[in-house]
Amino acid sequence: MSLFNTDRDFSIISKMIPSRSKIIDVGCGDGSLLDYLIKKKNVDGRGLEIDQDKIRECLAKGISAIQGDADIDLIDYPDKSFDYSILTYTLQATKRPKKVLEELVRISNKAIVSFPNFGYWKIRMSLLLNGKMPVSNELSYSWHETPNLHFCTIYDFIDLCEATDIKIEKKVNLKKNVIQSFNNKEWFENFFSGSGMFLISKK
Repeated sequence: MSLFNTDRDFSIISKMIPSRSKIIDVGCGDGSLLDYLIKKKNVDGRGLEIDQDKIRECLAKGISAIQGDADIDLIDYPDKSFDYSILTYTLQATKRPKKVLEELVRISNKAIVSFPNFGYWKIRMSLLLNGKMPVSNELSYSWHETPNLHFCTIYDFIDLCEATDIKIEKKVNLKKNVIQSFNNKEWFENFFSGSGMFLISKK
């Protein structure tokens, strides 16, 4: 998705992952993030991607990746197979986001999750003024062709974690590129942030 800012997001994710960690990037796309982390942090990186063409791009870069669906195939991994799992701007496109989150914190010690925030003020304003689902540089699909199945806000994500066996350890201010401890909901983040990024683990 165009919400993914390569320089910003790659840098902040790398700050949360210690060197030599064993990681899995779920929905890894063409493997660019894995390639970055392997070179910068010397991680042992694996990818899971549903698109076979993207898998070929990963393999061409020397990235270890297999074809798989986050909704179905995470269950095949044993508990704590990885130090970190990563899911960037993919949660909203899964069929069972609650189950996917539970699997991420089962197969890894910690998980980094990012997603578009549909509580963002520009999305609210566009819907209010135009009466139609917004199309923008950040959300570039029309409603009838979007891969997004579950539209959630930062509040929704926090509520889901609180209702399950998931602990939010850190939150990321993507405008300031700052990693912060998570304490509670903050209305201005839900209103002014175009996307959310969190470090989570199993309670």
